[in-house]
Amino acid sequence: MALSKLAEKRLLIFDCDGVLVDSHDANMNFFNRCLEQGGYPPLSPEDRKKVVYMSTRQLIYELIPDPEEADRLFRISQATDYTPFIPDVHPLFDFKRVLGALSKTFFLAVATNRGRSLERLFSHFGLDRWFHFRISTIDAEPKPHPEMLLKCIEKFGVSKAEALYLGDSVSDRDAASNAGIDYLWVGVNKEPRISSVEELICD
Repeated sequence: MALSKLAEKRLLIFDCDGVLVDSHDANMNFFNRCLEQGGYPPLSPEDRKKVVYMSTRQLIYELIPDPEEADRLFRISQATDYTPFIPDVHPLFDFKRVLGALSKTFFLAVATNRGRSLERLFSHFGLDRWFHFRISTIDAEPKPHPEMLLKCIEKFGVSKAEALYLGDSVSDRDAASNAGIDYLWVGVNKEPRISSVEELICD
């Protein structure tokens, strides 16, 4: 989708991690804390990159083949507070300037594979000022399932042609494809792409 078609859109849906915030270290430290409490070693270098696009449940059930043991570790993760790790989450652009401008023209929503921690991030960064809707794995199936994107479209009563999803992972792209809406890569060397969300506005 060319940026020239942005004027045709009414709803912009954003992934969270890697699009709005840099949360790699925070997510990795959180997940390693869960593994430590469950009696497991830290994430391998190969698995560390998955913490920014897989839900906690998805990653646990990929790492732990025994369903009962995976259930135990997932319960541990649900009881582990994400708040101490929030200081390691950093905005990828000036929220006030960029989201303030975009919210004047578009409906803005967040659809992410985060769970309860999304509420803490919204509170910490005051994101409710600009986003009209947010949805996580608490209320929908994790991506690449299209449910959360379809719920965003339903919320605002727009057509699929009027919605755009911005993400940074294959699961984001596949969720958009499964939902039948346009997709834009953010910070990834694939097309169609932008380097940062701030490219969506004109100074």
